[in-house]
Order: sequence, then structure tokens, then C-alpha cells
Amino acid sequence: MHEPLMLAAAGLLAAASCSAQGPLHRIGGAYPPFAVPRLTGQTVPGLPPVTGRIQVDQFGYLPDAPKVAVLSDPVQGYNAGDDYVPGRTLELRTREGKTVFSAEPKPWNGGATDPASGDRGWWFDFSSVRQQGEYYVFDPANNVRSPVFRIAEDVFRPVLRAAVRTYFYQREATALQPPHAERPWVGGPIFLQDRKARSVLDRQNPRTERDLSGGWMDAGDTNKYPPFNNGVIHPLLYAYRANPKAFTDDFGIPESGNGLPDLLDELKFQLDWLLKMQEPDGGVWVKMGDIDYNGKYPLETDDRPRFYGPKCTGASISVAGQFAHAARVYGQFDRWKPFARTLQERAERAWRYYQNNPKTPRSDDGTIKSGNASRSIEDQQRLEAVAAVHLLALTGKREYADAVKRRAPTLRQLSEGLWSPYEADMAEALVDYLSLPQADPQLSARIRRQLEASASSDQWAPPIAQDLYRAWVNPESYHWGSVTPRAGFGHAALTAAKAIGDGPTKARLRERAYGLLQWFHGVNPLSATMLTNMGRHGAELSVMRIWHARWGFGTPFADNPPPGYVVGGPNKQFGGSNGDRRGDVGWIAQQPPAKAYADFNEPWPMNSWEITENAIYYQANYIRLLAEFVR
Repeated sequence: MHEPLMLAAAGLLAAASCSAQGPLHRIGGAYPPFAVPRLTGQTVPGLPPVTGRIQVDQFGYLPDAPKVAVLSDPVQGYNAGDDYVPGRTLELRTREGKTVFSAEPKPWNGGATDPASGDRGWWFDFSSVRQQGEYYVFDPANNVRSPVFRIAEDVFRPVLRAAVRTYFYQREATALQPPHAERPWVGGPIFLQDRKARSVLDRQNPRTERDLSGGWMDAGDTNKYPPFNNGVIHPLLYAYRANPKAFTDDFGIPESGNGLPDLLDELKFQLDWLLKMQEPDGGVWVKMGDIDYNGKYPLETDDRPRFYGPKCTGASISVAGQFAHAARVYGQFDRWKPFARTLQERAERAWRYYQNNPKTPRSDDGTIKSGNASRSIEDQQRLEAVAAVHLLALTGKREYADAVKRRAPTLRQLSEGLWSPYEADMAEALVDYLSLPQADPQLSARIRRQLEASASSDQWAPPIAQDLYRAWVNPESYHWGSVTPRAGFGHAALTAAKAIGDGPTKARLRERAYGLLQWFHGVNPLSATMLTNMGRHGAELSVMRIWHARWGFGTPFADNPPPGYVVGGPNKQFGGSNGDRRGDVGWIAQQPPAKAYADFNEPWPMNSWEITENAIYYQANYIRLLAEFVR
């Protein structure tokens, strides 16, 4: 059906909308089971019909930022039947229908098909419009509009609040009740039996009981893993440090109104649990949770015994870095200075345990479900570098300075050809290191050279036009948890921009980061925000299903999770199968990489967790990126 439209020349493409055939906006057949639904029809009373073929940031734009709507015509993938060619001129209209700007959409890349999405498209640039208000992009020839969005200085503040509040909904041993929990997402405290968790190595011995209650569910599962918190504690602390004014005291959590930033209040809830996971000798247990999959619902009724252990050098050096970094931030507040001193002492205790004990790269044998929290020797060396940076900043001790010089070259950002978007949460410590008075000049120069080389590479920060949706990532990153490298590319670009200084490279890197953020907000081939249930915050199409023990399959919230959860993202390596369950998932892995996603939360063998499960580290990396643009 697309052959008559596959015109290579930009001029011919622009003329296509005015050909004898006329404007084209045709909806194809039914989407496959579990696909993100079409955004179409009369969704806002009094406004023209909406179309998902005009993709915008559904929350909005900062007044002085680039503003580019993407117009897409799917050529490949599950929605290839949805044909769209825009009219010759598009309009930007206010919510009341007044046209404030009009222009011709420009074909992307001469009419080529974008390999990641399987779409071809156009860009409609309305960056010159700065007046605050509510708007939509309108195509008069096809009588369709984009989702409504705002232009405003504070446009991302409600989004940040919703994203941070998901950590409150992840809390264990805490009642989810109004006024802090919004209805219908309420319930009692869960896993109070963690107050008497026992060692997995001596399950029948009551003398091994420890109070390990509290903390956050790691993801959709209810278990808790200290090593996984590297991807949580560090990016959230860096988000606060990058923009402390964004994190006010009114996020609606139990600690709101205490005069302290709610993000740090929420982080302290997790840090208090991590302190419980450390033994007096400094060693940290690798994980805690269930030893079977016989969960109960509601979770308040799940009374299975819970277990912890064993101690692990990987967990210990992870926590050393987390505590040391947190001590640097909490020590800035008079009321938290005693807490900061505790964190520093515990960080140094964990450091000594790591240095003085045989390394344990296979401490997690899988008895406690579900993720493998072991850390290889190579992983532990990278974690040692990060911990050493933060301990050096706290103490100035030569021991930590020497450790940074010894271990920093093992970080992926320095050991690979370009600054890796993976473990970007840890890599930010390298840029942190540049500002320390004890920083080694040679190592500092190497860090700067790597950042500059990456920033100038089209394999790391290509021109914004490299990708139809203005959010390029390398093709190999469309895997389980693909949102992590996507956000990692974004906040790494911001980190590089700060380190490099002013100039055109800095502006290009910030535009790249902004484009990657907008991918999460609806400028993507799915036409949906990749945060759950954001209709109350302005989105007209959100993902609505996550794999989650409290909000997922088989629960009253299966298609109505709390707002703000970041899902795992497109996964070209998706391995689920239909089994004997209703509905087909075989189509997912056959999609172009950026469309290898479905809005579902089905159990095995459909394995929806490979695509739609949330994770506290996905959330943290998104918040780290978002924080830079919140005013």
C-alpha cells in the first residue's frame, strides 16, 4: 500500500500532499493483541480529532527550548496500515483554536525510512513560539490534530512529582493510605515479617533473625538487592545535586512538610533499609526476599518467611559508594548531619570489609529469588573506583586517591572506545572527580579527552537529524531494560556538556538530551508516553500495563497502575511465547527495534516482564535526565 508514496526526493514528498490523490490519512486494520492502542478520534470535546501520527511531547515544551513535532507514516511494523501524509501547511493553534504559527513540514532525510522505527516522516518546527499556554498542532488538510500540550516554564514539574512518587508506591512495611496515597492505589503495609528475616544459610535458626523491614520493592518483584541500588542512589543524588530547587517539600509523601527536600526524604527511606543490611564487620548481605514463587494477593496477606544473605564483597563495595555519596549530600543539612556521619562511618566500614576479605563473585546462588545480585571481579573493581571517588571527597585520604587512580581506568567509560551509556550512574563519579583538589592531573586529562572524543563522535552524539524521532540510540541497545541506556545517553550528554564548556558542542549535546527526554513523553513510534497512566498530567496516550506484584496481572489495577512508572521499553530480544494463553505475542520480536513493545502484563510464558516491568533503577535514570529540565 505504500509503494506509490515511496518517493525519494524531498520536493516530490512535499508535493505528495497536494497531488491528484489528495491528502492522505487512512487507518488500517486492527492492531495485534496487546499492541499500544491507536491514538485517534474525538478525545477532547470541542477539538478536532486527534491522531498519533503527529507526535509531540504530550506534557509540553520549555519556552526557550526546541519545539519540533514529528509527523510519521508507518512503513514497517504492526501499524504499517496507518497511512499519513501531512498537508502542505500545518498550524500551531491555541487550545481555543486560534492559529498562532503556520509552516510547511519538512521531509526527514529525503523521504527515507528510519531503520529503528520502520517509519518515514516530516518535522514541523515551531521553536519560535514562546508564549506560555496550551496548544496543539493542526493539519487542516486532514482535519486532525496532535495531542494538546503546554508551553510553560514549569511544564515538567508535575511529571517529576509523579515520577518521584512511584518510590512511595514501592515502599514495603508502609501503609499506602490517603492523604499520601491517591485512590484507588491504597493498601496496608506489606512484608512486616521482614522484621524477623532469617539467614538463608541457616533457615531454622531463630538466632539469625534480623529486622530487615522497610525499603522499596526492587521492581515488579518484592525482593530487595543492595548491589542493584547503584543504579538508584547515585543517579537520584546526582539529580538532586544538578537541580536542588526542583526537589521541593511538597511531593505528597509522609515526610512532606518537614522542611527538607522530599526526594532526599524518600531516598532516606531506602538508605535506612540499606543500613540494616550491613553487619557490624562492614559486610553487606547480597539480597533478601522470598525463596519460592508462591506469592499471595493482596500482598498484605503474603506471610511467607523471608530470608537474607550471604555476605558479599560485591554488595559491600556497592554500599560503600552509595553511603559515601549520600553522606556528601545529607551532610549539607544541619538536621541530617548525624545521619551523614553514620553514613560515612558505615561507608568506610564497608570499604575495609571489601579490602580485607576474599572476593565473592558468585555469592548469589539463586535460592532467594529473583534477580542475580552477584558482582563479578571486574564489576567490583569498577564499584571500588566509584566508592573511592566519594570517600576521597569526604576524607581527602591518600588511600582513596590511590584507589581511584588504580581502578578508574576499569570503568566502561574509559576502557571502551566511547563513553558508555551503561553504568552512567556510576560514571558520573568520574566527572565529579575532576573537581576534587586531590584529582590526579593525568587521570583528569584522560577523562576530559574521552568526554571530548565521545561528544564529537557520530557513534555517541550524532546530529539530532540522525533519528526521525530525534532520540538516536545505538541499535544494540533495544534489549531488556532499553530505557536505561536511552536515559543514560541523555544524562551522559548533559554531563559532557558541563565538562566541555560553552560553545556549539554544548548546545548540541543539550538538544540531544532534550530529544531523548521527549522520547519518553510521546515523541516515539508508539505515540505514547512511556510513563504509566499520565492522563491526569496531560498525556492523551500513556502505557497502561506493567508487570508488578501489586499493580499488575490478576490485580484490580491490571489496567490502572499509579501514574508515573517508567516501563522497561522496546526489547528486540523479547523471548516470550503464547503457550496455551489467549492472545499472540509472537509479533513483538518481529517488529522494527523501536516498535518491539506491547502494552501487556501477562505471566509466563508470555514473559511481559521483559518489556513492561518497572524498576527503581529505570526510574532513577529517567529522573536524572528529567531533573536537568525542570524549572
